[in-house]
Amino acid sequence: MRIFSNLSLARKVLILVFVPVFIELSFLATLYLMLEQSENERQRETHAREVAGQVNTLLRLMLEAGTASVLSYMTSSSSYYKRYRQLSADFNAEASKLGALVHNNTHERETYSRMAALNLTVMNELKTADEDFRRGDKQSSMTRWLKLQNDMNSLFMLADQLVEEQQALQKAKTIAQARARENVKVLMLVFALLTIAVAAVIVLYVNRGTTRRLQDLVENTRRLASSKPLSPPLLGEKDEISDLDKAFRDMAAALAEAVSKERAVLENAADVICTIDDEGRFITANPATLKLWGYTPEDLLGSRLSFVLPAEDAEKTLSALRELGRSRAEGTFEATVKRKDGGLCQTLWTARWSPAENALFCVVHDISERKRIENLKEEFVAMVSHELRTPLTSVQGFLSLLSAGAYAQLSQSGSESLVMAEQNVDRVIRLVNDILDVEKLNSGMLSFELADIGLNKLLNDSLNAVTAMADQKDLTLVCQPPRPELFVRADGERITQVLINLLSNAVKFSPEGKTVEVVALEMGPEVEVRVIDQGRGVPPQERSEIFERFHQVQAADGKGHHGTGLGLAISKALIERHGGTIGMSEGPSGVGSVFWFRLPRAAGDRSSS
Repeated sequence: MRIFSNLSLARKVLILVFVPVFIELSFLATLYLMLEQSENERQRETHAREVAGQVNTLLRLMLEAGTASVLSYMTSSSSYYKRYRQLSADFNAEASKLGALVHNNTHERETYSRMAALNLTVMNELKTADEDFRRGDKQSSMTRWLKLQNDMNSLFMLADQLVEEQQALQKAKTIAQARARENVKVLMLVFALLTIAVAAVIVLYVNRGTTRRLQDLVENTRRLASSKPLSPPLLGEKDEISDLDKAFRDMAAALAEAVSKERAVLENAADVICTIDDEGRFITANPATLKLWGYTPEDLLGSRLSFVLPAEDAEKTLSALRELGRSRAEGTFEATVKRKDGGLCQTLWTARWSPAENALFCVVHDISERKRIENLKEEFVAMVSHELRTPLTSVQGFLSLLSAGAYAQLSQSGSESLVMAEQNVDRVIRLVNDILDVEKLNSGMLSFELADIGLNKLLNDSLNAVTAMADQKDLTLVCQPPRPELFVRADGERITQVLINLLSNAVKFSPEGKTVEVVALEMGPEVEVRVIDQGRGVPPQERSEIFERFHQVQAADGKGHHGTGLGLAISKALIERHGGTIGMSEGPSGVGSVFWFRLPRAAGDRSSS
């Protein structure tokens, strides 16, 4: 039984199905053998009946033949003689039939052989006596009749013996058949009772070993759903059900661990995590509400969301939540939350609607500090724009007048100090302008006036702007202009700003006496502009960061050029706002750098040159 309990469920089912089938097949096989035996007994009985009948027929024919022979002698009637001859022929035919019947039985065949020999002797004697009588030899005829009488008595004795044997055999077979019928009845009853007993055992085993354990599994699923402890593990049998029970318990343990971790995350989360039903009431809330809002989770459960919203912002926030509930989507929005102490905090809500729970799952992040920093940044930008740029512009104008001699002629050292002051003021003004441009780009406040502009004009204006700077380093500016009718769709001032930035960098990082080249190429629906210098280049490890803010490439000696580190970042943002792309690659023959950008052509100019 222990071995059976360790079998797999599939093998148990196979055994439970096979046992009744085996019993039924055994019953059918036994019944078939008994029926076969009964049929054999019936055939033996029939054979005995046929042999006895055939012997009686032979005796009757022999008697009739002898009687016909005697009557033909006594009456000298030819009709009796013909009958005698016919009966003799019939006797021989019936004797052959009897021989065929007893051919397969040794004892019957031996008895038949003796009877056949006596039959032949009797028939020969009867024939000889008949012939002697017809020749008139009555003495010889009577002698043969007397001998014939003795032989016929012997024949009758053999016939009676054979008939008695066959009758005894018939009786024995009849008894055997009756016994076989009784055995069949008993067998049917025994197998019926055995089938019922096996069925009862199977039902009891399935109920104890399978159904009950499956019910335990179902009960455990209910316990797991209602967060109740599971019932003890299934013991004893080792099959698929026990494996399923183990897997279920492992799953329950993993689920409990996950729930524990989730609870720990919720309880220790820095953000407020809550659930709000379709009526705007708090269903759940984590302990972060106490730290951030001053409310315990118990204070919020069952309360409406408007309880923590300022009156002036409540409708806007509730409307945003209702919209998310209607759209059954995930979204974010900002809202002001009223703390328990009456203070306000700025929050960012991420909400997702759950159809199964019919509620909104919300994660609320406190962005009060971020808002404060943004306000400080806006104030700083405003201060830079109004409090620094305006005075610096005035200083720049004064220095220009001073350089022009409007306030008397300066000495040599004064002129050198004036040039240095102008450069420093220009540098500070560029820094202020770059900072303002970056802020405007980030806030989306930088305006663009797109128009169809000739690329030649943009290149010429940009080259003219850096010519003086190039002359100071004895650099040659070379331009391969595009065809005159090539136009791009762009804000001319912004693209000129990008070109001047790229050209200024090329001039700044190129050695004296070298060449800076500008090339314009037509590339299908786009135009590519390349600025090629012969400077120190950009190390491969820095190329992915070259367009980031405040990034500056250091020279081999560790020193860099003075700059804001914002020019390339601004250029990248401006080109991308135009729907273009910008990048850099190594210069020809591995010398210098190639900075390029691509812009879409004007709507009326899409053909290649």
